[in-house]
Amino acid sequence: IISPSTTQTEPSSTSSPPPPPPTTTTTTSKSKPSKPPKNESGYSRATRVCNKKKRAYDACYTAQLSSKEEDCDDLFETYRTCFLRVMTKDMEKRGVKVSENSMIGEYKEDTMAEDE
Repeated sequence: IISPSTTQTEPSSTSSPPPPPPTTTTTTSKSKPSKPPKNESGYSRATRVCNKKKRAYDACYTAQLSSKEEDCDDLFETYRTCFLRVMTKDMEKRGVKVSENSMIGEYKEDTMAEDE
């Protein structure tokens, strides 16, 4: 019978030392953005393309919450327009029919009215 104390073995002096910790690399925000995925579409593409506009709106909104003096409506409208434009193009490219009652349907209707 093996007792519990005999099942534990202490490391021998001939064992190799533990491997060094993995090295990490940090990238700066000024680095060149990575290429989009090959089959990227829809929401992920709109999020990537409109990220700067969203960050500007988010920063404004955060400041607005603390000071109550910021007006972020223009920034939100810029972000919203970007997002809907990218989603509309993607849906048209894929042949998806857009409901007139959806946000994208309303966006398409508004942009068509502006073009006339």
